[in-house]
This record gives sequence, structure tokens and C-alpha cells, in this order.
Amino acid sequence: MNRPVVKRLAAIAVAYVAAALTSILVPVLLIVLLEGIEEGNWSMVFQFDWMGSFPLAVLTVMVCALVIAVPAILVAERWSLRRWFYFAAMGAITSTAFGLSTPRSAGWIAFNPVFLGFLATAGTAAGSVYWLLAGRKSGHLRRRDLR
Repeated sequence: MNRPVVKRLAAIAVAYVAAALTSILVPVLLIVLLEGIEEGNWSMVFQFDWMGSFPLAVLTVMVCALVIAVPAILVAERWSLRRWFYFAAMGAITSTAFGLSTPRSAGWIAFNPVFLGFLATAGTAAGSVYWLLAGRKSGHLRRRDLR
């Protein structure tokens, strides 16, 4: 492989990891902040298991979201889709589909508008992070090959 292809693949991988981190951090921080605002107990931020469950959650999201994220990334690279809205919408769709497919959400919580809003917000944030790191240059190598 030539150097530009390796650099692009590395940028996509780093952006995907950052988006997965974002999709976990946003709902955790929203829940912690909402609880802190309501209860006046800001120590919840420090009580979260950052070293135990957080890495496992990120790994789970990264692996399971590949089913939707890889085709979306390939379409963006193929058609040089560089708009923020595409990545934000794909992030929201990916996050919502992943959240609804987990066993905990199969019951009443699956159709709770607050739960779906948290999922969509997390996905939009994740898609935005991906767009900032790699999505703005989607199809860059393809365009270079045409010259």
C-alpha cells in the first residue's frame, strides 16, 4: 500500500475510536450531570467506574457498531460525502440501532422517548467527532487518483 492510503486508513481508524469514545461519554456525562443538577450531588462524576466498565463499554460499542458504521464510511468514501449532516445522521442511526439491539433495551425502555433521545444525541455527537477527524476529507484519495 502506498503512503496516502495508509494515512487515510489510519485517520479513519482513529476517528472511529474517537467516535466510539464519544458515543459512550455523552450519555454517561448527560446522566451524571442531570442527576447532579437534580440532586445537588456532583460527586457522582467521581463514583462512575471509569476504569472497570468504561473500557468494556467502548470495546463493545466499537465492535457492534461496525455492522452499520463500516458501510456508512465506505459509502462516504466512495461518493466523497463530506457534509456534517451525513455523519451526524449516520451516527444517530448507528447509536439508536445499537441501543435498541441490546438485551436491556428490549422491554419498555426501548420506546421511551428520553432513552431514544439519549441514543440519538450520543450518535450525533459521535458522528460529529468522526466528521471533524476524518469525514471532512472523505473521498480525498479517490479525487487524487482522478487527476
